[in-house]
Amino acid sequence: MTNFKMLLVGNLLLAAMLAGCSSDEKPSAADKQPAKEEQQAEKEAEKEAEKEAPAEPAIPEAAIHNVEEIVKEKGKYDARNQMEEIQKELEAAPDGMTGEEAYSLIVSLIAPDLEEPAAKFEAIDPVITIDSATPEDEIDLPEQETVNVAVLLDASGSMAGEVSSGQKMKLAKQAIQKYAADLPEGSNVMLRIYGHKGEGTNADKEMSCSSNEVVYDLSAYDESKFTAALEEFAPAGWTPLAGAIEAAEQDLQEQNGDNIRNVIYVVSDGIETCGGNPVAAAASLSGSGIEAEVNIIGFDVDNEGQKQLEEVAKAGKGQYKSVYSESELNEYLKQEYSRLYWEWLAWGNDRYYDILHQSNNIYSDLLKYNNDIYGKSLASLNNMYSMSNKLADLGKFKDEEAATKYKELIETRHETVTQYFRQEQERKDTIRKDMHEKLEAKVKQLQEESEENYGS
Repeated sequence: MTNFKMLLVGNLLLAAMLAGCSSDEKPSAADKQPAKEEQQAEKEAEKEAEKEAPAEPAIPEAAIHNVEEIVKEKGKYDARNQMEEIQKELEAAPDGMTGEEAYSLIVSLIAPDLEEPAAKFEAIDPVITIDSATPEDEIDLPEQETVNVAVLLDASGSMAGEVSSGQKMKLAKQAIQKYAADLPEGSNVMLRIYGHKGEGTNADKEMSCSSNEVVYDLSAYDESKFTAALEEFAPAGWTPLAGAIEAAEQDLQEQNGDNIRNVIYVVSDGIETCGGNPVAAAASLSGSGIEAEVNIIGFDVDNEGQKQLEEVAKAGKGQYKSVYSESELNEYLKQEYSRLYWEWLAWGNDRYYDILHQSNNIYSDLLKYNNDIYGKSLASLNNMYSMSNKLADLGKFKDEEAATKYKELIETRHETVTQYFRQEQERKDTIRKDMHEKLEAKVKQLQEESEENYGS
């Protein structure tokens, strides 16, 4: 009995101990609640920390085949002078990058500045211009001048006098005929005579001073008509020089414009004898809208006459020349004729120089900026190869395939830039050479035509 009681008490004690252990392993619901709140707080704290921490900036995907985008991409650092900063960026780069990721990273770090030379290259216009010339249109050179030559011939009685080669009037007519015949195609000539009526007496002075008329209207030279006009008159009366110049201003009043040139030649052997003011008349004509120059050819003129005729030429913004024989008269008119030719020829020579100057500048600029772009792109390629080794040493590539892909991409970038600008240089240079050849050929053609018209 005693043993049974002792066994019962032992079992009760064992149960109590087990119950106590069970209570320690399984906390109550009240005990569990603080642990859940603590875990929730930790998660919320982690989320807040993530919000507050600055996000790693994503590396923009670099262009490969788009030249317009490539030239805009400029790295943060100069690979020649900022290697320390670049090294830190490489060390901070993520491990296990693909070839594309590594390529974009290196472009963002050391891509060269191509935007400025590329913009200057693109701005080069390969078209050589003379007025409105373009590569597509027919070459349009400035319109050649229309030259109007008005000859005012003194037909007063003194022109019947003799010089060493013959009668002054006859010699003047011959010289004027030859001069008019030699004018180039497109030129116009007019012949006005004055003082061809009367006999030089006081009785017929008024009539003679009013004798002033056009015997050959302003038009292209026609040999038979011009010859007939010269045969209509002979030296006769007084010398209304001022009236002839005033009348010439009216003759030419509608002959004005950018490509019209009016030239007046007065052939006279003496001064005004009808009371007019030839100096004022010449100044008026020169200052009018037609802007004609008044040239005086003094044929066997005395000293007093030369002085007045020089003043007339000066007022008319022209030249005065004294001649005393047939040969001198012919030589002077020949020189005046040549002057018109040389002035146009100078225009042609200026255009040759202008064409050459523009062509050389275009070629030089194309070469300069393309070389600049190529040089920077090639240097960048070499620098990017160097970065490949550094990335490999730092273990930044995902694998060997990624390293190979990176090298393919930097080579493609260089080839894309090089090929585009080389092709553009060839295209623009072709336009330049074509324009150069066409314009030079056109100027040469016009010069040759002028030589045929004026030369002799």
